[in-house]
Amino acid sequence: MKTVLMIAPYFIPRRRVGALRPFKFVIHLKKFGYEPVVLTIGAPGSNKTTIEKELLDGITVIETSTPFDQTGASEKKSETTGFSKNFSKAVLNWIDKQTPLDTWIYLFKAKYRSIYTEIKKIDPDIVWATGDPWSGLWLGEKISNDLNKPFIADFRDPWTLSQVNLRARSSFSSHWDQKIEKKILARADRITFTSEQARIKYTKTYSNIANKSVTIFNSFDRNLLNPNPVNKWDENLDRDKLNVIFFGRFRRLSPVKHIAEALNNLKIYTPDILKDIRIHSFGFPDSECHDNIQKLDLGKFFVSHDSVMPEYMTSVLKSADILLLSTNVERDDIIPAKLWDYLSVDVPILSIVSNPEIGEIIEKTKSGIQLHPEETGRIAELLTDFVLAKKKNGSVAFSEKSDHANREIYSSEYTTRQLASILDELTIHV
Repeated sequence: MKTVLMIAPYFIPRRRVGALRPFKFVIHLKKFGYEPVVLTIGAPGSNKTTIEKELLDGITVIETSTPFDQTGASEKKSETTGFSKNFSKAVLNWIDKQTPLDTWIYLFKAKYRSIYTEIKKIDPDIVWATGDPWSGLWLGEKISNDLNKPFIADFRDPWTLSQVNLRARSSFSSHWDQKIEKKILARADRITFTSEQARIKYTKTYSNIANKSVTIFNSFDRNLLNPNPVNKWDENLDRDKLNVIFFGRFRRLSPVKHIAEALNNLKIYTPDILKDIRIHSFGFPDSECHDNIQKLDLGKFFVSHDSVMPEYMTSVLKSADILLLSTNVERDDIIPAKLWDYLSVDVPILSIVSNPEIGEIIEKTKSGIQLHPEETGRIAELLTDFVLAKKKNGSVAFSEKSDHANREIYSSEYTTRQLASILDELTIHV
């Protein structure tokens, strides 16, 4: 069995979207003849679920310890207050802004010798690395080069070609990001993207990567689901209302603006319909989204719940009448991770995003409907139809039955098979 080094700065039990893609590959790779070894940043204080422990049993995970970790700072209470706290935050933000890639690069550079020594003993046949954080790709390129092994660079999101900056960047760091990205793309034996729109964007800018780039979608995994979950979400939703669940927090990357404008349309023209709608989300909206809701006087129609652990996901999703998919309108080259969770259950999806690729997936699986975010009048009409359908039938359903056969091509075993075929191609002479 060949060995593949999977460099994933974020990995389970770290509760970040970036941890799920490598995790869902890792748990299936042995079926295709590959022993995965995961290199990640340790997440002390975080715990795996019972299912996660079972799925990772026997898989080598090398954790690099870190003396600093700001990724979960917003969820932690700090004893530092006032001027000291604000000053520290300003300094950290300045350092982050000036740093090419991301601040994890300091950890990887400081510990590279010990990391490389340990990986050299394992002697992997091929190196796979994902970003962001983009320092993961830097580390993957360096290790693969030093080991003289094939290298796969996995772009979960567009990097320098993103239309929405995830972090503030200085001209210095932006310049170096572009140089480093170009080097990684040139060095990689294969480049994988999570959406075809992103892949096309990159091949137009870097024409020399066209023949070595491929799209492998993110996925859902039935191993992580329980059709009759023991862990029930204990929120009692008003079943007389149309309960629309957005399985996340409204924020800059997932704005509330367009669904709020659709509700405002109903408030003006059909208030009797609006009173029967509730939009549920998880985590308090950011200040911009909160202000948007309040300015339209729609606060009572939006319900914020505490975030839930993964084992409650199935119960949460199945409690919805409609699952809402939304992202920043400028992010027309990404596919929100929520889509794959939504495809794991038979609940209609209302997608209000700008990437047409998502609409094609929803149409292919007959799992819902997609509208452009700016079609707020049409969104309002659909919500009206849903409210009336629930009053008449007790539930909401689309005319076409879900296509479960087509959904399976978005399962993690299927996408891992796609990755394994690339691994086979690049290690054929090993």
